[in-house]
Amino acid sequence: MVKIKEYSIVDLNAIKETKEKILKLYEQKGFFLAQVKHTLVFDPKTNEADLTFQIEELDKVKIRKIQFIGNHIFSDEELKGVMATKERGLFSWLTKTDNYQEEILKGDLEGLTYFYHIKGYIQVKIDPPQVTISPDKKWIYVSIPIEEGDQYQVGMIDYAGDLLFSKDELRKEKKIEPNTQFNRDLLRQEVLRLADKYKDEGYAFANVNVRSDIHEKTKKVDLTFDFEKGQKVMIGAINVSGNSQTRDKVIRRELSIHEGDLYNETQLRKSIDKVRALGYFSEVTYTKPQGSSLNMLDIDISVKERSTGALTMGAGWSTIEGIIGNAQISHNNLFGRGQTVALNAQLAGKSNTIFSLSFTEPYTLDTHWSSGFDAYNVKTHVPDAYDEKKSGGDVRAGHPIGENMSTYGTYKLENITLDNVAAGREELIQGAGVISSVIGTFIYDTRNNRFEPTNGYYDSLSCEFAGVGGDHHFIKPVFNSRFYTPSFWDGTFRVNFEAGALARTTSKVAPTSERFYLGGVNSLRGYQPFSLGPKKLDKNGKEVLVGGDRELFSNIEYEIPLVASMGVKGVVFYDVGSAFEGLDIGKIRQDVGFGFRWFSPFGPLRVEIGFPILPKEGEKKQVVQFAITPPF
Repeated sequence: MVKIKEYSIVDLNAIKETKEKILKLYEQKGFFLAQVKHTLVFDPKTNEADLTFQIEELDKVKIRKIQFIGNHIFSDEELKGVMATKERGLFSWLTKTDNYQEEILKGDLEGLTYFYHIKGYIQVKIDPPQVTISPDKKWIYVSIPIEEGDQYQVGMIDYAGDLLFSKDELRKEKKIEPNTQFNRDLLRQEVLRLADKYKDEGYAFANVNVRSDIHEKTKKVDLTFDFEKGQKVMIGAINVSGNSQTRDKVIRRELSIHEGDLYNETQLRKSIDKVRALGYFSEVTYTKPQGSSLNMLDIDISVKERSTGALTMGAGWSTIEGIIGNAQISHNNLFGRGQTVALNAQLAGKSNTIFSLSFTEPYTLDTHWSSGFDAYNVKTHVPDAYDEKKSGGDVRAGHPIGENMSTYGTYKLENITLDNVAAGREELIQGAGVISSVIGTFIYDTRNNRFEPTNGYYDSLSCEFAGVGGDHHFIKPVFNSRFYTPSFWDGTFRVNFEAGALARTTSKVAPTSERFYLGGVNSLRGYQPFSLGPKKLDKNGKEVLVGGDRELFSNIEYEIPLVASMGVKGVVFYDVGSAFEGLDIGKIRQDVGFGFRWFSPFGPLRVEIGFPILPKEGEKKQVVQFAITPPF
């Protein structure tokens, strides 16, 4: 901040500039009335001077009122919603948006002008704001004069300059239409679309200028797009930096551009989006410096690594299970190769023991085939019912069948044994035996990030057919659909929907572990894990959870950043669904809640607090759940 050095020559201009910088810093912190003075004490013997800056901070000045003068089309509240500067409010202590900052207010004036332009008011005039301070010097009042003018429509649209395409071709898929409301944002999108058509043909420096002819009488604007194509450009060197852990080839295999190719803007953007979608990096940026010749452009891709591994250990105690211990090691970018591995162990004294290992190679032998396997050994004690041991695993392979679609095939082999089956529950014994099944899966994925998506779709349809040998015969289709879109306050609106069914193809009862149970952090978050589903009375007249052969549930949530610099987010959610038998959907269960998320160095942490809507007797009225897994 203070660039004046000791023993340097006294420079009054430098002192003045330093005082202005100090004042600007205080202004950014909300100390709008801060004062900075200086004193110079000369010593004639040494011909030196001592410089002292005297700062009087005073109190922070907050914005009490923002008002507009001359606006008739849009209300004050609509215009305030466009601004980053805000009046004093309930959450101002957290957001600090009520601090008066001149630079931010200047940016707000540009934002207001843009807002009017996208609404068709292209001749709006916004004068400098009038800022007044209350007598006690604690509050600021801002008045912004506006002349809105008239609303304009788009008139004729024409094209000129270096035309590579016919005018009819240029009009295809256009963003703006004649005789519609003028919209500056749509005009910007149209300029980008037209420029991309040229850049996709190798003209990387193509420029599209817009000439506008305003007609006062008809309130229309004629637009002419003037093209300057420049010269064709080839792609020179593609350089990758910042990947201290991830190998170059993991990034490069996502690129659809190559050195020596004709420059293509669309393919470059898609390539960068695919690198971002890996989820391995918190930042992915690129530049296009001059290559080895005038008709060459290098592509420099810079990434910032993020933690993709997790080591977690935990212990607890439950009245049902006794002492519980859990340890998990997982990595989504093993040794920087893009491979995924997870090893999990859980020991619960009275009920559960789980060991599992999972591995996935997304590019087997550097081809587009993915492959992987799972192995597990699970022991479960169900009170007053049975003890189950399930051992097995699967192998899988997949291949893309389009730009965003992939298909996978899986073979699963699993052995189930049941012990200590309670009297009156003998039918469960039929659930023991070997499951030998094949699973086919189709996935359509346009998410912009695999672990923290904010835009796009994810749809999957799988169907398991058991009966390829083994003791059990059933069909189990499951459909899952997810939707993500950016929204206000830099938040993300997310929807998850899942439907599944289980149908046996012989008279033998399907294993209870294949049935559907809801509740928990990945379904209905206001209920205990796997606590919802059809129940039946045992020999003692006690209700026992048996699960459903159908499931239907949805999650709706809104996620917003709380501390963006640290990656801390907040979420509010609503869940609804049911696990049921046959066509009787039963009672639909619902919950609402909120939570906090942090993509920590140990993995994606989630704390979510759910509140059941109309809980049944014996169900908790509040459920707190902690997980180290990504949300849907």
